[in-house]
Amino acid sequence: MDTEEIYKDEDRLKPRYLKLSKIVFLLAILYSLWTAFIIISVYFLGFGNKWAIITMDQWILSAVIVLGFFIVLELLFLLHHQVVKMRRIAREKPKPIFYKGKRVHSYTLPIGSKGGIFSKTYIKIDENNIVSLRFQMIPPNDLWKKKE
Repeated sequence: MDTEEIYKDEDRLKPRYLKLSKIVFLLAILYSLWTAFIIISVYFLGFGNKWAIITMDQWILSAVIVLGFFIVLELLFLLHHQVVKMRRIAREKPKPIFYKGKRVHSYTLPIGSKGGIFSKTYIKIDENNIVSLRFQMIPPNDLWKKKE
Protein backbone atom coordinates (compact mmCIF):
# COMPACT_ATOMS: atom_id res chain seq x y z
CA MET A 1 0.00 0.00 0.00
CA ASP A 2 1.31 3.41 -0.99
CA THR A 3 1.96 6.14 1.61
CA GLU A 4 -0.48 8.39 -0.24
CA GLU A 5 -3.18 5.70 0.07
CA ILE A 6 -2.51 5.42 3.81
CA TYR A 7 -2.89 9.21 4.12
CA LYS A 8 -6.22 8.93 2.30
CA ASP A 9 -7.34 6.13 4.62
CA GLU A 10 -6.31 8.15 7.66
CA ASP A 11 -8.01 11.26 6.29
CA ARG A 12 -11.23 9.30 5.68
CA LEU A 13 -11.19 7.61 9.10
CA LYS A 14 -10.83 10.75 11.18
CA PRO A 15 -14.11 12.51 10.19
CA ARG A 16 -15.98 9.21 10.04
CA TYR A 17 -14.91 8.21 13.55
CA LEU A 18 -15.56 11.72 14.82
CA LYS A 19 -19.14 11.58 13.51
CA LEU A 20 -19.67 8.07 14.92
CA SER A 21 -18.24 9.16 18.27
CA LYS A 22 -20.71 12.03 18.44
CA ILE A 23 -23.61 9.69 17.66
CA VAL A 24 -22.49 7.11 20.24
CA PHE A 25 -21.98 9.84 22.84
CA LEU A 26 -25.44 11.27 22.13
CA LEU A 27 -27.02 7.80 22.44
CA ALA A 28 -25.18 7.21 25.71
CA ILE A 29 -26.41 10.53 27.12
CA LEU A 30 -29.99 9.84 26.01
CA TYR A 31 -29.98 6.34 27.50
CA SER A 32 -28.49 7.65 30.75
CA LEU A 33 -31.16 10.36 30.95
CA TRP A 34 -33.90 7.80 30.24
CA THR A 35 -32.59 5.51 32.99
CA ALA A 36 -32.31 8.46 35.40
CA PHE A 37 -35.89 9.48 34.54
CA ILE A 38 -37.16 5.95 35.28
CA ILE A 39 -35.27 5.80 38.60
CA ILE A 40 -36.54 9.24 39.65
CA SER A 41 -40.12 8.49 38.62
CA VAL A 42 -40.22 5.12 40.41
CA TYR A 43 -38.43 6.03 43.62
CA PHE A 44 -39.15 9.74 44.12
CA LEU A 45 -42.38 10.43 42.26
CA GLY A 46 -44.00 7.11 43.18
CA PHE A 47 -45.26 6.07 39.73
CA GLY A 48 -44.57 2.41 40.47
CA ASN A 49 -42.95 -0.32 38.38
CA LYS A 50 -45.92 -1.13 36.12
CA TRP A 51 -45.29 1.50 33.43
CA ALA A 52 -41.51 0.86 33.20
CA ILE A 53 -42.03 -2.56 31.49
CA ILE A 54 -39.07 -4.20 33.29
CA THR A 55 -37.96 -4.01 36.90
CA MET A 56 -35.67 -1.34 38.31
CA ASP A 57 -32.78 -3.79 38.73
CA GLN A 58 -33.07 -4.78 35.07
CA TRP A 59 -33.08 -1.12 33.95
CA ILE A 60 -29.94 -0.41 35.97
CA LEU A 61 -28.24 -3.58 34.67
CA SER A 62 -29.18 -2.72 31.07
CA ALA A 63 -27.83 0.81 31.54
CA VAL A 64 -24.51 -0.55 32.79
CA ILE A 65 -24.28 -2.99 29.87
CA VAL A 66 -25.27 -0.44 27.21
CA LEU A 67 -22.92 2.25 28.57
CA GLY A 68 -20.11 -0.32 28.78
CA PHE A 69 -20.77 -1.22 25.13
CA PHE A 70 -20.63 2.46 24.16
CA ILE A 71 -17.32 2.90 25.98
CA VAL A 72 -15.87 -0.14 24.21
CA LEU A 73 -17.03 1.29 20.85
CA GLU A 74 -15.33 4.61 21.57
CA LEU A 75 -12.12 2.83 22.53
CA LEU A 76 -12.23 0.78 19.32
CA PHE A 77 -12.64 3.95 17.25
CA LEU A 78 -9.68 5.57 18.96
CA LEU A 79 -7.43 2.50 18.82
CA HIS A 80 -8.15 1.76 15.16
CA HIS A 81 -7.31 5.34 14.17
CA GLN A 82 -4.08 5.15 16.18
CA VAL A 83 -3.13 1.81 14.56
CA VAL A 84 -3.61 3.27 11.08
CA LYS A 85 -1.56 6.33 12.07
CA MET A 86 1.25 4.21 13.54
CA ARG A 87 1.29 2.02 10.40
CA ARG A 88 1.74 5.13 8.26
CA ILE A 89 4.57 6.41 10.44
CA ALA A 90 6.30 3.02 10.35
CA ARG A 91 6.11 2.90 6.55
CA GLU A 92 7.54 6.40 6.24
CA LYS A 93 10.66 5.54 8.24
CA PRO A 94 13.63 4.85 6.01
CA LYS A 95 14.59 1.21 5.79
CA PRO A 96 18.16 0.39 6.84
CA ILE A 97 20.47 -0.30 3.91
CA PHE A 98 22.82 -3.27 4.04
CA TYR A 99 25.89 -3.95 1.89
CA LYS A 100 27.57 -7.35 2.18
CA GLY A 101 25.83 -7.96 5.51
CA LYS A 102 26.91 -4.64 7.01
CA ARG A 103 24.63 -1.72 7.78
CA VAL A 104 25.32 1.39 5.72
CA HIS A 105 24.90 4.84 7.28
CA SER A 106 24.69 7.46 4.49
CA TYR A 107 25.61 11.13 4.78
CA THR A 108 25.54 13.75 2.01
CA LEU A 109 27.55 16.98 2.13
CA PRO A 110 26.30 19.67 1.75
CA ILE A 111 23.20 18.50 3.56
CA GLY A 112 20.11 18.15 1.38
CA SER A 113 21.92 18.72 -1.91
CA LYS A 114 20.42 17.04 -4.95
CA GLY A 115 21.73 16.84 -8.48
CA GLY A 116 25.21 17.49 -9.74
CA ILE A 117 28.24 15.23 -9.51
CA PHE A 118 29.12 13.47 -6.25
CA SER A 119 32.07 11.49 -5.03
CA LYS A 120 31.26 8.55 -2.82
CA THR A 121 33.51 7.19 -0.08
CA TYR A 122 32.90 4.15 2.11
CA ILE A 123 34.52 3.99 5.54
CA LYS A 124 34.43 0.84 7.65
CA ILE A 125 33.44 1.65 11.24
CA ASP A 126 33.41 -1.82 12.74
CA GLU A 127 32.47 -5.33 11.68
CA ASN A 128 28.77 -4.47 11.32
CA ASN A 129 28.70 -0.81 10.19
CA ILE A 130 29.87 1.22 7.20
CA VAL A 131 29.63 4.98 6.64
CA SER A 132 28.89 6.17 3.12
CA LEU A 133 29.98 9.78 2.57
CA ARG A 134 28.74 11.62 -0.53
CA PHE A 135 30.49 14.88 -1.31
CA GLN A 136 29.06 17.19 -3.96
CA MET A 137 31.95 17.95 -6.31
CA ILE A 138 30.06 19.99 -8.93
CA PRO A 139 26.67 21.60 -8.18
CA PRO A 140 23.88 21.23 -10.77
CA ASN A 141 23.96 24.97 -11.59
CA ASP A 142 27.55 24.66 -12.82
CA LEU A 143 26.68 21.71 -15.05
CA TRP A 144 23.63 23.16 -16.74
CA LYS A 145 23.79 26.91 -17.07
CA LYS A 146 20.52 28.72 -17.55
CA LYS A 147 19.97 30.05 -21.02
CA GLU A 148 19.42 33.76 -21.16
